[in-house]
Amino acid sequence: MKSASSANRTSRAAAKKAARREDRQRLENGESPAALQRENSIFPAGFFKDAKISNLSQVVGR
Repeated sequence: MKSASSANRTSRAAAKKAARREDRQRLENGESPAALQRENSIFPAGFFKDAKISNLSQVVGR
């Protein structure tokens, strides 16, 4: 019998494989790669646009 972590890895691998297959099909059907990237990204569109990096001035000033 498989351990729980082994079963989880197998399940996760199958889900990732199915998602890649679906993305490939969507690209073949003419969907925009940029649209797929935005959809698959963990960050929403524009997330970094107005980001403030608090310690950037310390690094640049050296």
